[in-house]
Amino acid sequence: MPLRSRILVALASLLAVLALLGGWVDRQLLNTDDWTATSAALLRDDAVRVPLADELSSQLADGSRTREALQEVLPPRLQPLAGPAGSLVADGVQRAVQRILASGKVQQVWVTANRLTHQQFVKLVNGEGTVINENGVVLDLRPLAGQIAAQVGIDPSVVDRLPADRGRIVIVRPHNLETLQKAGDVLGLLSWLPGVLALALYALAVWLAGNRPDGRRRALLASGAGLALAALLVLVVRRVAGNHVVDALTSGGPLAPAAHATWQIATTLLAELAAVMVIVGVGAMVGAWLAGDGKRARWLRARFAPGLAERPDLAYGLAALVYLVLVAWGPLSVLRRPLAIVIFGVLLLAGVAAMRAQVQRELAAPAAAGAAAGAAPPSD
Repeated sequence: MPLRSRILVALASLLAVLALLGGWVDRQLLNTDDWTATSAALLRDDAVRVPLADELSSQLADGSRTREALQEVLPPRLQPLAGPAGSLVADGVQRAVQRILASGKVQQVWVTANRLTHQQFVKLVNGEGTVINENGVVLDLRPLAGQIAAQVGIDPSVVDRLPADRGRIVIVRPHNLETLQKAGDVLGLLSWLPGVLALALYALAVWLAGNRPDGRRRALLASGAGLALAALLVLVVRRVAGNHVVDALTSGGPLAPAAHATWQIATTLLAELAAVMVIVGVGAMVGAWLAGDGKRARWLRARFAPGLAERPDLAYGLAALVYLVLVAWGPLSVLRRPLAIVIFGVLLLAGVAAMRAQVQRELAAPAAAGAAAGAAPPSD
C-alpha cells in the first residue's frame, strides 16, 4: 500500500474518533428523546435512585424538624422519645420514597421534568429561547417531591416552604449561556462533518492504492483496522475519563457509585456507536481477507463459489435473512433507527455483490484459459 494511502487512513481514523464523539453529543446530549430515555434509565438504577430518595426524603421529613415538633407537643416525661421517634419517621419516609420512586407513575413525573428541562437546554444551545427569571436552565424536582409527599401522607405544601435552592438543580447558569451557544455551533459541525470526511478519506485511500497489485484490498484491510482501532480508543477513553470524572466529582465519597452509574448510563450510546464501528471495521477486514490470495481464503471461496456465482437468490436471500434476524433482535439501539438499518443493509449487500463478482471472475478464468488453449494452433 503506498505511503499516501497510509497517511489518508491514519487521518481518517483520527476523524473517526471525532465522528464518534460528535455523534454521541448530537444524539445523546442534544436529542430530547434520547436524553429522556437516559433519564428514565437513571431512575431505574439503584445506585442513582437510592441517593435521590435520600435527598428527597431529607427535604420532606427532616428528622431534626420532626424531633423539634414532637418536643413541643409531648409532655416532659415523654420528650426523651422525640429523638428516636424523629429518626423512625425519617427512616420510614426514606424507605417509602425509595419504593415510590420505583413506581411507573412517579417515574413519568421524573421523565417529564427532564424532557422540559432538556427542551429548554436545546433551545438555548441553538440560540433560541430566553433565560427564565435569570436562573438559566433548571431541573425542577419540586413537582416530583410534591407527588411523593402526597403518597407518603405528608402535606404537599411542605415543598412550597422549602428554601428557594432546594429541589431545583441548576444545569446551566446564566453567565455560561454565551459560551454554551458558541459551543453549540461547533457541536453542530461535529455531528456530521468528521464522519463525512473520514468516509471520503477512507474511500480515497482505497482508490489511490489501485495502481499496485492487490493494493486496494490491502488499503481496505488497513481502513477496517484503522476504523476498529479508532472505536477501541474511544472505548478506552470512555473508561479512563469516567474514572477521572467520578473521582474528581466525588473524591471517592458515598456518592461515587451514583456518579459512576450516571456516567455509564449517559455514555451507553457512545459505547454502542463504538461497538458498531468495531463491527464495521472488523467486517471490512474480514472481507478484505476473504478476497486475498491466502490458502484459507482461497479454500473458503472455493467452497462457497458455486452458491455465490450460480444462485444469487440464495446468496442475497441468506444475507438478508441473517440481517433481518439481527435487526429484529436489536442488541444495539443503533440498529433500531431506520437510517442506520438502511445504511448497514446497503453495506452488507455491497459486500455480497463484491464477493460474487470476484468468485465469478475466478470461476471464469480457468474456462477462458482452456478455451484459449484449445483455439491455439498445434505446435510442430
